[in-house]
Amino acid sequence: MNQKRNIAINSTILYVIAFMLTSVLHELAHALAGIFYNTQPVLHHNYVEQLTTHHMSALQLATVALAGPIMSLTQGLVAGWVYFQSPKQGLFRLFILWFSILGMFNFLGYLMTGPVFHNGDIGKALALFNTPMWMQIFIAILGAALLLLVAYHLTRPFLQFSFKEEWVNSASSRKNFSLYIMILPWLFGSAIMTLLYLPVVAIVSIIYPFTSGMVFIFPWQNARRIVNVPVSDNSNPGQVSYFTLICLILLVLVFRLILQPGIPI
Repeated sequence: MNQKRNIAINSTILYVIAFMLTSVLHELAHALAGIFYNTQPVLHHNYVEQLTTHHMSALQLATVALAGPIMSLTQGLVAGWVYFQSPKQGLFRLFILWFSILGMFNFLGYLMTGPVFHNGDIGKALALFNTPMWMQIFIAILGAALLLLVAYHLTRPFLQFSFKEEWVNSASSRKNFSLYIMILPWLFGSAIMTLLYLPVVAIVSIIYPFTSGMVFIFPWQNARRIVNVPVSDNSNPGQVSYFTLICLILLVLVFRLILQPGIPI
């Protein structure tokens, strides 16, 4: 039980680190696009102020809006490639897994909610392009389908971090292990991210950390049907990593003390 608890702690720390880095990269992409169009961007922890936009065309505004989701998609694909190239089921690979998932979910979430949240990145771009509603709905359905497809394939990667046969040798044990390595990190990590996202800039930014991970319920329940899970020979995830904890603390300090007030770029 102590080792499972440590796995949950390590996975939560890595989840929060990956979530913060995803947010920073996403917003940095908006800021860099803003620099290109001379918008005088100010980079914050979960948004970018574009101080001068009156001179921009609809295409330029849409380009700045889409820069964030495109960065998240790139992050998801590149980190996914790194994950499959990594040989051992250690903490680095667990971080890369979270980093890839959160990048993909960020992009697909924007794709899925475009017709509903017109202040969101993709929703804003769709409005600027005067996209017909039927096409917006099609894009949203495509995003939802891809999100479920990615989620469907997440169960086994998380189960493969088990280094004890009894954690994955039955339907109930696999579901229990998924709870510790995936569901608890999402729940506790989302609570931490909600606090780190304060103050409220937009209500979506507060509910996003929790709602973006609700799809994890699907691979958690799916753990019952996954069979022939290879047991890892790396037990490091079962020991609390003080290195990752220090990295988390340093990143939180940067996130809150430097990025939250804003950095003019």
